[in-house]
Order: sequence, then structure tokens, then C-alpha cells
Amino acid sequence: MEQKTAFEKFAPTILQVYHRDKEAFWAAVMAPFLANQVSFLSWLQHIKVDIALISAFKGLDDQAKKLLRDFSTPLGFDVTKWNSNRLQYFKDAYPVFAFLAVWMDEEGLDELVDKFGEILQAGVFAVAGYGILDANVDSDTPSPVEILTAQILIAEYETMALRIFGVSKANLEIMQRMRTLFLEAEIKEKSMRGKASPYRLNNPKDLGSKGANSVTPFMLSLERLGKASLIDDYWEVFLLFGAAIQMIDDWNDLEGDLANGHYSYVTLGFDKLHQLNDPKKTAQLLREDKKRIRDTYTCSKEMIAQSRVILKRLNDPYLVRLVDVTEARLDSFFQKEMKMM
Repeated sequence: MEQKTAFEKFAPTILQVYHRDKEAFWAAVMAPFLANQVSFLSWLQHIKVDIALISAFKGLDDQAKKLLRDFSTPLGFDVTKWNSNRLQYFKDAYPVFAFLAVWMDEEGLDELVDKFGEILQAGVFAVAGYGILDANVDSDTPSPVEILTAQILIAEYETMALRIFGVSKANLEIMQRMRTLFLEAEIKEKSMRGKASPYRLNNPKDLGSKGANSVTPFMLSLERLGKASLIDDYWEVFLLFGAAIQMIDDWNDLEGDLANGHYSYVTLGFDKLHQLNDPKKTAQLLREDKKRIRDTYTCSKEMIAQSRVILKRLNDPYLVRLVDVTEARLDSFFQKEMKMM
């Protein structure tokens, strides 16, 4: 009997632990966001369910690398050796994959749970493709080979996703919509670089658009559940709490963004933005602005509250858990990293 791969064992192991003690499972998922760090390593250090949950993630990195290596070797190179291939993004998504498996199980999507190994493979291609593309459009010396390879990887991801979830008019529209939302957000950001912020103070949820492609599996699952009519409502939820996550990233990446000429949402209204040529000094001044910190936190909390209202109307008790994790992460970050009292 052929031994199952790490991808194939992932969902069954996660669900076994989940059904054994659901509250302990969610406590483990929440744990790292109540600590100073939110990395995957931190998550493992805080898990208190049992060793089975840790074992679910064992081997995922190696299998992801092998998948990309086998895919790119016929092209004459190994993408796993490229600096632009940000496998860390895939690792950072492990808790989200765990949540997706639980959500599918609770929604009765047994067929998709059985195909979860394939969903993870598609995720590898998506993360690699979009990561390589993003790294190159941000680079002063972009590589044509890497940009073209990113397109191949993204195409492979989309083909696999449609093979898994089914080719239908609704699914094709979902794929195109999510892809377009992401690319429009990136194009707007890049076209405004060095000039002004692509965001407006009165529309913070636009920050969530950059995560559009990452929520595609949820949207395709809705179509499978016969809930395609609710896609706009669910997208609004993802947009709102995704924007809160991006707000954290904007504060974390402040120096780097300023150095690249990207004026993120947290810089809006700063009158010295174009007068200072020192990204480090500018970032320092922004981080010393306690009102700015408080305002961005309050704004993020309001968006999370709005997402809860929508989920209550949709009667979705499972996605609320992901919002809970987001809020815990937000509170922890602003209190411990931004020193907000």
C-alpha cells in the first residue's frame, strides 16, 4: 500500500485533533496571537493540544519544495533556489489551511476534505507564483525568466483549483474576480509609488483587496455549497478583517515600504512625508505619533466589528473563529509591539 504524503495526511490529522477537543484546538490556534510573535514557530511553541497537531505540519515544507523542484526542473532551473520564491508565505498560511480544513468539515464538504492534499498543492503553486511575481515587480532589476515562470505557476494553480472545485460559470467568474481584485490593488499601489498613497482615510477596507487571491478556496467552496449568491457578503467579510491584518503588516513593513516609495495607509495625513528623505527617520516619527497608532487600531477594530455583524446575519459560527484569531492578533500587536496602552 502506497504511503500517504504529508499533504494527504494533513486534513485527516487536523480533523482528528479537532474533533477530540474542539475548544482546546481553538485555544492552540489562538495562542501565538496572544504572544509577542505570530510566526509558525511561535505557534508550535504554544500548542497545548497534543503532538498529533504538530505532526500534521511535519513534512509540508519538504513536500512543497519537492513539488516546485519537480515542476521547474523541466524548464531548466530550480525555483526553490530563487530568492524571490518566498516559501515562508506558505508556512505562514499553515494555521489558515488548518482552519479551512475544519470549515470544510463542518460545512459537510467531505469530497473537498478528501481532496485537501490537492488543495495544498494548488496553494503551493499560488504562493510561489504570486510571491515571485510580487518580488520582481518590486525589484529594480526584475528578471524576465522569473516573471514568466510566475505566470506558469499561477496558471497551474488556477487549473488545479478548477479541477478540484469544478469548472462552472460561477467558479470561472469567482477565479477571474479574485484575480482581478488582487491585480488591480497591486497595479494601483505600484502606479502610485513615490507619488502618493493609493489609499484614502475614509475607505480603509481597500487594504483587504491585496488578499483577494488567498480567499479563493473559500469562495469556490461557497459555490459548491449552493451559496454563490452570498459571495458578495462573504467577500465583504474577508475584505474587512483582511484589511485589519494588512494594517498590522503596514506598521511592520513601514521602513521597507517607505524605502520603496510605497506610502501605506498608516502614513496618510503625515505632512512631512515628502520632506524627509530618510525612511528610518520618517518611520520613527510615525511610530512616535500615539494618536496615529490609536486611530489605526480603532479603525481596525471597527472593521472587525463590521465583519462580525455580517457573519451573524449569515449565521456562520465557524468563520467567526477566524475573525476571533484576527482580533486577538490585532490586540496583541498594538499592545505589545506598538506599546499602545
